[in-house]
Amino acid sequence: MPGLTPAAFGRLLRPLLPRGADAIAVAVSGGADSMALALLCRDWAAKHNIRLQAYTVDHGLRPESAAEARQVARWLKTAGMDCRILTWRGAKPSANRQEAAREARYGLLRDACAKAGIAHLLLAHHREDQAETLLLRALRGSGVDGLSAMQPARMLERDFILLRPLLDVPKADLVATLRKRGQAWIEDPSNANPAFARVRVRRALDDLAGGDAVARAELVAHLALTARNLARARAALDAAARALLRTMARVEPGGIAWLDIAPLQSADDEIALRALGLLLKTVGGDPLPPRLERLERLLHGLRGKTPTPATLHRCMLRPEKNGTQILVCREARHLPEPIRLVPGSRLPWDGRFEIAVPKTARGLTLAPLGRHRPEDVSSAIPAAAWPTLPAIWRGPAGEGAKLLAVPALGWGDLPPGLSVTFGKHW
Repeated sequence: MPGLTPAAFGRLLRPLLPRGADAIAVAVSGGADSMALALLCRDWAAKHNIRLQAYTVDHGLRPESAAEARQVARWLKTAGMDCRILTWRGAKPSANRQEAAREARYGLLRDACAKAGIAHLLLAHHREDQAETLLLRALRGSGVDGLSAMQPARMLERDFILLRPLLDVPKADLVATLRKRGQAWIEDPSNANPAFARVRVRRALDDLAGGDAVARAELVAHLALTARNLARARAALDAAARALLRTMARVEPGGIAWLDIAPLQSADDEIALRALGLLLKTVGGDPLPPRLERLERLLHGLRGKTPTPATLHRCMLRPEKNGTQILVCREARHLPEPIRLVPGSRLPWDGRFEIAVPKTARGLTLAPLGRHRPEDVSSAIPAAAWPTLPAIWRGPAGEGAKLLAVPALGWGDLPPGLSVTFGKHW
């Protein structure tokens, strides 16, 4: 088996990476999949003059994890790549360790990419991973979204996007890529531990194929094809939901939305649920979707004769204008802590806004407006949404800080070149 060539890898990656991107990062666990991805990224980045940064995470869950992380860094250094070791510090949970480790890993990788000014992180999930994910989600009773499994590109935050260019590449091709280059890799013993559901699903695939490697490869390919077909269905449903949102929701610059009830009541349930979920993600700033059962209860309440007030997914929904419209705004809880603004930087805030700070702006702090109500303000933004608005302060946040501006209200003295933009997601 020849393995994956740099040219073939480039054809997989190029459609996922926006034009003008000048840097990428790659997550490397040391397994065959991620080591192959790292070497392919090295060749591609060098050819296209793209800055490349590798990261490996030491979860600290096994005694040998620190030594393995150092080994990965040495291998990549020998291959001409810079690799930073990110360490998960603090107490480790006794239950749901894999899920907690995954969340910690993504958190460390996200923060490291943000500091390095890199928006795109490449992951080494391959065809077998996709097939296993489909089966795991089917066993949990997932719908179309879950059964479409992993997506080649997924935005976790506005400036943090996961890319999976290898989703249709068999694992055997990645192993062959390393063998052809003479590159070793690490075998994680947890990949053979039947205590984990993914390992049991992997063994079930072996049983379904009757122990025949060719039959297993065909089975995996069919499951991955099913995931791709469902991904197309999901994309069509999402497009219909975005179209519905454009007809029934009006978004204000302050991050609030006015929702017309009539289109929501007449829409198909699936489209209405998706549209509501997307609206709540946008206004609430949470990149993950709300739970389906809670979303269904919300839709039922909004479709009643008298729509009822509700809170969900960090959002407050309040009927207005005799129940014909719904005000959707951010709840005044779990808001970000004050942030000192770095001159010349761009940063997301609360998953809702993007802040651009000019190089001349110094000594400024960004924090929620809270109880500090500016005087003599005439704004179309309802007062209920004011406490959650981003505000610019002179000096550190606190009683001694001076409120300079609340851009969404059009109030105050905003430093020249500083912008606060609410980002729509449809």
